Amino acid sequence: MWTAKAVPQPQDSEVSLAADAFTHFKHLLLPITDRNPYLSEGTRQAAATTAALAKNYGADITVVVIDEKQKEELPEHGTQLSSIRWHLSQGGFKEFKLLERLGEGSKATAIIAEVADDLNLDLVVMSMEAIRSKHVDANLPVEFIPCPVLFLPL
Repeated sequence: MWTAKAVPQPQDSEVSLAADAFTHFKHLLLPITDRNPYLSEGTRQAAATTAALAKNYGADITVVVIDEKQKEELPEHGTQLSSIRWHLSQGGFKEFKLLERLGEGSKATAIIAEVADDLNLDLVVMSMEAIRSKHVDANLPVEFIPCPVLFLPL
């Protein structure tokens, strides 16, 4: 007895669309949720990865600094911004968009989702450290962020 198993073949356009979603990044988001003025290890890793991806794909970078405190309550905020600039410049990026979302009372995940949606971003790059430190709820990015999220292990 001979049996044949039908295996559905994806259409070329479906394969192309799926591949494009992961190979045509034009605008990346690097959310900063930690308060370390010199950036935590996880944030430095996310900055380096974002810069490498942006360089590889010719993409733009937007950095969003998120904190529940107002700028005036963050004495080393300027140092943190300088650290962000330095780490991205090490990856070859001197020009990037910087947004500050300070003292708004919104959850970091909601802010990330809003920025990703408003700017029509292609990828969010974050360290798992943001989840471990409770800045980001692990379940919410999947539900609310409208683009792929790359979580980097520590």
